[in-house]
Formats: sequence, structure tokens, C-alpha cells
Amino acid sequence: MTFAAVVVIAGLAGSEDADVPASPESGPVATRNSEPMPAEGAQVSPPSFKPPQKLRLGSMGGAEIELAARSDAVARRSMGVDLRYMRRSDTTARLKRNPLYGTGLMRPTACRAPRPSTQPGDMLGYLNAVTGCLDRAWAGKFSQAGAVFLAPRRVYWTRPGRGPCGTYPASGAAAYYCPTNRGMYIGLNHLIRETGGIDPAENHVPYLSVLAHEYGHHVQSMAGIGAAWWWEVSTKSKAAQDAHSRRSELQAQCFAGLFVRTVRIPLGVTAARWQSVLETEYSRGDDQNGLGRADHGNGDHYAGWLNQGWKYARIAYCNTWSVPASYVS
Repeated sequence: MTFAAVVVIAGLAGSEDADVPASPESGPVATRNSEPMPAEGAQVSPPSFKPPQKLRLGSMGGAEIELAARSDAVARRSMGVDLRYMRRSDTTARLKRNPLYGTGLMRPTACRAPRPSTQPGDMLGYLNAVTGCLDRAWAGKFSQAGAVFLAPRRVYWTRPGRGPCGTYPASGAAAYYCPTNRGMYIGLNHLIRETGGIDPAENHVPYLSVLAHEYGHHVQSMAGIGAAWWWEVSTKSKAAQDAHSRRSELQAQCFAGLFVRTVRIPLGVTAARWQSVLETEYSRGDDQNGLGRADHGNGDHYAGWLNQGWKYARIAYCNTWSVPASYVS
């Protein structure tokens, strides 16, 4: 069983320097799931959870950005900046020097959620409660950055349907984010089936991780990261698009780990449950899942960036756009 998120985004209309809302026009960011059959007798090496414990980000993760954020805070207090608006010449800055990176530690989030179960009503209650916690946590960070934040739309469905990014359920998808309408699409029963049937009453953390990952794509969209990376590679080779996709997906993983750490006490995320999630995420890496794709990162990195967010809880340490390619392979 593996999850793999894919991005299918149309190019943005307008001239090279058009000052327009830079949000993708179509295509889901999907958490996909399939069940490749392992070769008989195949062995999978245990996860080592890379990248290194502390990434060398230089000023991207240090005091210079924090000082810049403080100096701009007064000017932005009365009116937030909508980071989705940019010129094409601004894309590198949106990716590598995003104002969110200067907001420092994400502190513990007060969060209460009912225990989910296999019943749709229970899962709905859980997802809505945790999404409310995500809304508060990330709204606070955007406020610190002096940036506009809009909460995502919640499309938690029990019957198939159609949205701006296509039909749902998407083929093999447990959940996906649609940037066109800021919608998170999650099937209440479908999610459980596509997550290997793990009993949410016994261990809800895999569902928490999936939700936080999709929310991470919403954070990227509101921060202008989602549009910026696609603008940079939309007319380039598949290899270039895959390389940027890996940075995007691994950043969403890091954002997910960061949030889960902030709610670990109120939501009972024990060390054993977290270790189980890391092992599962390792198996979803491009080199482990048997899908033949190269758009999410290998198992070490797919688990490693999730753990990176958990370990440091600092948004600057989720800056996958400034690290060497070997950290996002």
C-alpha cells in the first residue's frame, strides 16, 4: 500500500509579468493509493529517515529572515499581503525566501477531536475538528508573516461527485487538494479503504497525517508556492517537473509533521504511533512503492521530511526549495 501525490496543473494565463492571482487553474494535488504486489521473497531495507538531522539552510532558515519579518511587521499589520499574487520574476523568491519561513516555531496547538471510527459520522466529526485546529494553527502563521490566509473548503464526501479538478474519488486516491476552489476532498469511507483498512479507533495518526499533508498543499497554495513552482517548470521537461514536484510533496510532508507535533499531546500521538506512521511513509517512497514514478521522493526522504517537521516544528526547516537535489531525490 502506498500513497503518492501528483500535481496536474494548467499553465497560468497572461504575460510573463502579468500581476495576476497565481493560483493553478486545474488539476488536483492528490494523495493516491495503490497496492503493488511485491516480488516473492522481496526484502525491503529498514528506514533510516534522512535527510540529516539539521539541514544547512544558511540565511534561509536563520536570523536574517526573522529580522526581515520583524522589520516588515509594522507595515503589514493593517493590511496583509496576498502571496498568491506575483510576477513571474518573483517565483524564486516565493519558493526560497517565502515570508512564512521567517515566522519561527509553530507552538503547541490547542486541539480537541472526537475519536474516529469506521462510521462515516465519526470520521466526519474527527476530520472537521482537526481541520479546525489546522485552520487556527496556520492562520496564526500567516498573520505573523503579514499575509492573507483563507481557510480551505472542506469536501468530506460519502457519495461520488465532481468538482473543479475533476471527479471524485479520483482513481486510487484517498484524498486530494484542489487549488482551483481551495477544496480538500476526502471520502469518509473511501479514506479508510485506501489507507489499508487501518482501524481509526485503534490508531488515528495515519488519518491525521494524510489530512495534515493535504492541508500542507493548501498552505503552499496560499503562500504562492504552489503556483510559483509550476510557473518555473510548466514548459520544461518531465524530469524538471518531477524534480519540482518532489520538492513540493516533501515540503507538504514536512508541514504535516510540523503540525502533528503541535497537537501530539491533546491528540495522543504517542512515540509508537508516530514510528508506525514513519515506517508506513517510508514504504510510500518512489523507490519502495513499485509504481515507477519519480515525483515524490524516495522512502528515506518521504519519511525523513515528515520527521524533519516533527523534530524541529520550524517552518524554515521545511524549505525544500533551497536544499541540494540530493536531499530531495
